[in-house]
Amino acid sequence: MRGLRGFTLPLPERFNALPSPVIQIIGLLIVVNLLVWVAAGLVLHYFPAMISPAVLSYTLGLRHALDADHISAIDLMTRRLIASGQRPVTVGTFFSLGHSTIVIITCVVVAATSGALRDRFDNFAYVGGIVGTSVSAAFLILLCLGNSWVLYRLIRRLRQVLREPDPHSSADEDGADEDRAAANLQLEGAGFLANVFRKLFRIVDRPWKMYPLGVLFGLGFDTSSEIAILGIASIQGAQGTSLWVILIFPILFTAGMCLLDTSDGALMMSLYTSKAFARDTVAILYYSIVLTAITVVVSAFIGVIQVLSLAQNVGEPEGKFWDGLSAISDHFEIIGGSICGLFLLVGVGSILVYKPWRRRMESRRIQRVPETDSDGPFHDPEDAPIDSS
Repeated sequence: MRGLRGFTLPLPERFNALPSPVIQIIGLLIVVNLLVWVAAGLVLHYFPAMISPAVLSYTLGLRHALDADHISAIDLMTRRLIASGQRPVTVGTFFSLGHSTIVIITCVVVAATSGALRDRFDNFAYVGGIVGTSVSAAFLILLCLGNSWVLYRLIRRLRQVLREPDPHSSADEDGADEDRAAANLQLEGAGFLANVFRKLFRIVDRPWKMYPLGVLFGLGFDTSSEIAILGIASIQGAQGTSLWVILIFPILFTAGMCLLDTSDGALMMSLYTSKAFARDTVAILYYSIVLTAITVVVSAFIGVIQVLSLAQNVGEPEGKFWDGLSAISDHFEIIGGSICGLFLLVGVGSILVYKPWRRRMESRRIQRVPETDSDGPFHDPEDAPIDSS
């Protein structure tokens, strides 16, 4: 960030706590969004009637980025890549680019044919919906299973650490903080399940591999945002608007979606590898368990919803249960925003609960070990380090 600070205003102290790659990727996406709007503004100057559809397209992209399947897939995959020792900040970027590729291509086709394919689009959307929902559900369920295994290993590791005479971990080198935090997230052991999940997640072992996954997710066209952007392109195509001008709408849609999805993935990476508790193994494991438990619950919920939605699309059952399921599917962006709020709420709650829980664990440890090893009172990780020599 030294080079970046050379031509920008000094960052607030709180922003300095974020890793440099996180600030850089989010800053880059903000600049890209501004450039897209500058280019769009130059075009819209000659087509003032298209200003409202353009603003709507960008808003739809922001809204679509908060869909529950986006939030779940990005957060879960970020969690898995960190567990393998990486520092991914572009998981959301590649996922949203892959997802929007289908939207852009379809908008071009619809606009180029002046809406002639609009009548046939329903059949494509039906087949694409089955494929997209199947891939999404399978991916989330597999990640749920994998993160359940991670959660099991983290709980076992925490119990082992709490049995030690001195579970505190201090370090002499600040540069090793993030490596230590990530090391406590890694899968351990050579059991059958560990090997199975390592093979499963080897398929997506780099952030860029989220691009083809995003393409498959995008085949569904199962949200109102995607249908709306295609409707805008279809209407403009039928009115004889130039194809190059119509491209503004899916590009604005992509810019908005990519900005929020990238921010989500990058900030989650920062949260999972935070230095705040990197010198305290118990704190690392505690917060890792809290965050992993949330991802397991969320991925299981969204995966089950998508499996039921798939059954509903194929079998077309009726009843109050299925009507409720349709209502949930129609408001996925609200669920996605709620997931973000859940991470924040549980994160704040876990911070408030941590110190009382830690004191209780410390008192239990003192009762288990000889008094000579536990003469001192409980020390917070932020206080002076405990001399265990």
